[in-house]
Amino acid sequence: MAKRFDAIVIGAGQSGPSLAVRLAKAGKRVALVERRRLGGTCVNDGCIPSKTLIASARAAWVARNAAAFGVCIDGAVTVDMRRVKARKDEVVQQSRDSLSKWIGGTDNLELVDGHARFEGPHSLRVGDESFEADQFFINVGGRAVVPEVLRAVPHLTNASIMDLDVLPDHLVIIGGSYVGLEFAQMYRRFGSKVTVIEHRERLVSREDPEVSAEIQRILAHEGID
Repeated sequence: MAKRFDAIVIGAGQSGPSLAVRLAKAGKRVALVERRRLGGTCVNDGCIPSKTLIASARAAWVARNAAAFGVCIDGAVTVDMRRVKARKDEVVQQSRDSLSKWIGGTDNLELVDGHARFEGPHSLRVGDESFEADQFFINVGGRAVVPEVLRAVPHLTNASIMDLDVLPDHLVIIGGSYVGLEFAQMYRRFGSKVTVIEHRERLVSREDPEVSAEIQRILAHEGID
């Protein structure tokens, strides 16, 4: 027999948990379905892990440029990518745990782990369980599109690069928008040689030309090709 809910939210990413909690607090019986990890892109593959890595990269940059601040550091500044990744993983796990605690502590809200498949206009299946509801909210997010030419060769995406625990000798980034440039500056500061390939006339082409030019100047000054 199918479990009955007033509303089912598919996807526990940026907006799914907030919507599910709000509906539950309004008195509705709610299920929140997630097939991967709580938090979606922001918590697992986006803003939280990337900004944590950026903080480590900036620390390396500041250490290398400490003399400009009147601080003398003897010897070369090195980066231990295993420790960098471990710190990132810890911060991400704390965010997941906080989200899990929030969801688990909300009355009328049930978290369902698995892949949701619709079986009808008011029913879906997750694994061996069937669910019914009057309302469904789809919050499944998106993912990076990998160019056809790269699919047959080893490559990294904005998500898989987060799991690196070694420093690439040379990192080639395809795409000069803000996500690619974040990783470009980050890995250059960690110590990799970095090349950015952009098919448009300028970087971050949605910005004003003056902004693009200044960003390119800053990155070139840091040694990014």
